[in-house]
Amino acid sequence: MHVFISYARRDQASITTLRADFERFGNRVWFDRESHGGQDWWDDVLSHVRGCVVFIFAVSPDSLRSKACLAELHYAKALRRPILPVLVRPVDRGAIPDGLQAPVDYVNRTEESVIRLRKALSAMPAARALPARLPQEPEIPTSYLNAYLARIDAPKLDEHDQIELLGQLRERMALADERAEVWDLLVRLRDRPELSRAVADTVEEILAPGWQPDPRENFEARYWDGQSWTTLVWQNGKEFNDRNTPPRLHQHLPSSTGPVPVVTQEPEQAPSRREPKRIKHKLRRPRSARQKLLILLAVVVVALGGGITAGVVLLGGGPDEQAATSMARGFVDAVNTRDENAMQSFVCGSDREKNAHLYTAFLDAANVTLESVDVSGSDPRFTVLATRTVGATSVRLRIPLVDENGAWKVCDISRALSGR
Repeated sequence: MHVFISYARRDQASITTLRADFERFGNRVWFDRESHGGQDWWDDVLSHVRGCVVFIFAVSPDSLRSKACLAELHYAKALRRPILPVLVRPVDRGAIPDGLQAPVDYVNRTEESVIRLRKALSAMPAARALPARLPQEPEIPTSYLNAYLARIDAPKLDEHDQIELLGQLRERMALADERAEVWDLLVRLRDRPELSRAVADTVEEILAPGWQPDPRENFEARYWDGQSWTTLVWQNGKEFNDRNTPPRLHQHLPSSTGPVPVVTQEPEQAPSRREPKRIKHKLRRPRSARQKLLILLAVVVVALGGGITAGVVLLGGGPDEQAATSMARGFVDAVNTRDENAMQSFVCGSDREKNAHLYTAFLDAANVTLESVDVSGSDPRFTVLATRTVGATSVRLRIPLVDENGAWKVCDISRALSGR
């Protein structure tokens, strides 16, 4: 079943989990990862609307104002696609477009809401054949930000234009209601190969892994891993996974946090003790989908086969839980930014020798979110939620730690991959 998800940019974090749930139901899901992609982008979006058998409309204040979302919805209606509205942020009932059924409440993802979602999907009528005469395609939604897109995608972008464009985007990013869309434009600008060194470095500094204002505006901050928004959020002085309750690992964090700053052109200062800490790593482009799939299969084979198990020795008087939390965060960031050198710096010596292939496979096969750290017992570990980059299957892994020369290191990862 081909499911199309129409959503507003600020709801992207919810869409990631929504997509994962639909794929766990056995569906093939498509949702737009671009922001403003020009006519080719819009043509691709419309082709997926025509090809879907269920059209999911993610209902939120932003999607109900989005010209693109409403155009997709009206086109799906004209094509006679089955439409399932899913509420991802609260809205007034009167604001829901006429003709839509009551949306499935997915604002707070729970086991009950996932069950309701699955039942609603199962109750959808079969998709009818497309009309013999296809309806007129909606025009590409216009936006003042399209002017910036046109400049980013221009055949030529000299250094003067780069500097001017970057300055204008940074000014726009200071406006709260535009920041999420401008952020996507900066991600697009980063891909231009001819960027000058100064412009490229500035863009990388802005888009480096770290805490940023939550694009969904549900929390004070959300963690950006250098490529996408994670489920790790910050609220009232605590850092936690927005899928569940705050875990133990944050008991050492400061009791409150100041406003999350917008990056300016001045050199980055040392993070305040009262703000979430930014962790930077050099970014590396992910491998191709085919490479990821092959590596993922290798991980599964090794995991099912049990791998090699080695003992973990915990030395007395070692580093504390705060140090373990810092190390775990660095390891997670290295995985999410595909930085193998950084990841290896967090791995114990014995694993670098005998289990290097497992770390390489893990690096390219999953996106991870840190959930908890526990070094209180004889088997110190930290827990991550790993979502495979192929197939979006999620699994919770408890990764062993060892005290190596007074510093926490990841060790014997085969135990985590095999569930031991």
